[in-house]
Amino acid sequence: MNLKKVAIIYNDDMDMMLGKEHSITSWEGVIDTAKAVEAALKSEGLSTTLIPLRDKVEDFIKTIKLENADIIFNLCEGAMGKSAFEMNVAAVLELFGFRFTGSGPLTLSLALNKARAKDMLYANNIPTASYLVLEEVPSGLAVDLKFPLIVKPVQEDASIGIDQDAVVKNMSALKKRVNYVIKGYKQPAIVEEYIDGREFNIAVMGNYKPKALPVSEIDFSRFSETNPKICTYEAKWVTDSPIYLKTPPICPADIPRELEQELFTTALRAYNVLGCRDYARVDIRMGEDGIPKILEVNPNPDISPNAGFARSAAAYGLDYPQLILEIVGMTYDRYQKTENRKEERGKRISLS
Repeated sequence: MNLKKVAIIYNDDMDMMLGKEHSITSWEGVIDTAKAVEAALKSEGLSTTLIPLRDKVEDFIKTIKLENADIIFNLCEGAMGKSAFEMNVAAVLELFGFRFTGSGPLTLSLALNKARAKDMLYANNIPTASYLVLEEVPSGLAVDLKFPLIVKPVQEDASIGIDQDAVVKNMSALKKRVNYVIKGYKQPAIVEEYIDGREFNIAVMGNYKPKALPVSEIDFSRFSETNPKICTYEAKWVTDSPIYLKTPPICPADIPRELEQELFTTALRAYNVLGCRDYARVDIRMGEDGIPKILEVNPNPDISPNAGFARSAAAYGLDYPQLILEIVGMTYDRYQKTENRKEERGKRISLS
């Protein structure tokens, strides 16, 4: 692999995002991840450069061109303070012909919009909870959904807009929560049947023959009967909060081999259907019916050293520098194979 230099791009605009959750803690977390990736690549002998994205896209692209890296490690989860612009960053990179890690703009767009992603899953007979998208506060439900329900912004990630009040048990609470999402996040709300059960995260890596890494399970055993068993924004990101401490991950999950294989199969199907590249995390819930149902597919998930993806990779036998180098290597190989195919097609055309 003739790879010498990697540029690491990341958001420097977290303070511009909507929602009360975005504190200086989450902002610093993005920068910390970029620095961790940089340190991992340097430890493997590669040259690196950090390139932040804020609000001047022209300067951002100019800097990337000047650095002339072999691969760009894309850690951008939006642009100009908007999660919805995550796909735009990838589209610009693609437009300028840069080689970058992770999924392309179409996959990022599909996965970020929870309703579109679920449409794709339904169309391919991949189990997911029943749902409805609401653009205004409803007087009733046009679709036969059964309470309790969970209400989320339709186009956010990282559990933004999800707290303990996101699970509603009656029409009055549903109206209040839908109004909260629409007004607070300036977008429709997606309303899903709440699956009261076990939650699993499956890390997936690869392109031509992707592989699922050891299953991680969120342990909700410390929750009281009155608290809904959900992974809120606080539970994911606020490390000193009580709810974070009550949701420890277990990896590898203590599950039968048969269930592990079923989770692997479901996760890999979802990964392929949405067109994920290089790496992604698939979140799955399993209720009383015993059917694993997709919650979300997360292309370009949190890749920080303490995140679930790195934890699953460690259980698989990859330490953090090896994981980051593996992702960069898969990206490099993907572009090399694409370019080789183009060259072969060109030769065949010239000979015909």
